[in-house]
Amino acid sequence: MRRADRAGDVADAAHGLKLLVAIADGGSFTAAGARLGLSPSAVSKAVTRVEKRLGVRLLQRTTRRVAFTDDGEAYIARGRQLIADFEGLERETSSRGDKIRGTLRVSAPMIYGSVKVAPLLAALARKHPALDVHLKCEDRLVDMVVERIDVAVRVLSALPAEFVAREITPDRRGLYASPAYLRGAGAPTTLDELASHALIAYSGAATNLRRGRVVFATDSILAAREAARGGLGIAELPDYLVRDDVAAGLLRGVLPGAVPVTRRIYVLYLPSRYLPPQVRAFVDLLARDARSRPW
Repeated sequence: MRRADRAGDVADAAHGLKLLVAIADGGSFTAAGARLGLSPSAVSKAVTRVEKRLGVRLLQRTTRRVAFTDDGEAYIARGRQLIADFEGLERETSSRGDKIRGTLRVSAPMIYGSVKVAPLLAALARKHPALDVHLKCEDRLVDMVVERIDVAVRVLSALPAEFVAREITPDRRGLYASPAYLRGAGAPTTLDELASHALIAYSGAATNLRRGRVVFATDSILAAREAARGGLGIAELPDYLVRDDVAAGLLRGVLPGAVPVTRRIYVLYLPSRYLPPQVRAFVDLLARDARSRPW
């Protein structure tokens, strides 16, 4: 086969893969066509060409919906990874010469992302004016391939096998109360003494503090911190969230070591031979911050 013919086949295969991903994302030929500037009939003909070339049926078509076959699902899953690898190669090549540019998409939990990740990303963007940063702060698990996330920061007790993971720091937590509360109620010296204290509880806490009287219960860690700062009682809080409050004298730690470390903070990214420079720069920045400021 001539080189020009091989190049044409590769280009046609890449176009077909891009089109099938657009169908998977949009859910229909019409949505895929609108995304790629093609008519639904052109999309249908292109899919038929791909299926004919591969010798398998990738889609089940009805008048109402489009569904991928098992072969189609497998083809799309592997194809998304190939697209991600290619985009990573493009970004890495275009960013050589230590010039970090392009787009960095980061996903992080709501509170940790707002308190720790956002300031570091802002510093990275200031240092590299050609870099655009997109930060999604939400507690749900994101599909990094579908949502085109470059790196995710997660607080986990176990690692998902499908990602490359780098540990940043243990998720250290402790018991905290305001100086005013401790002056009035006294500081507990054992866990058993918590039974005589007013406690602040929130869903997601690592330690069950319901051995005492829960005077304030919430599903928000920020609300629990406010209640502790307001003198209502003792709360379990992550060290990174109360660091400044402790330095300012608004909160004091009690019973050091009472909350065991059960989770760790990781950065996750998809396996690839090409790690974009902006991802490497962000991960290194997060790790350096953790080493210089143990939380």
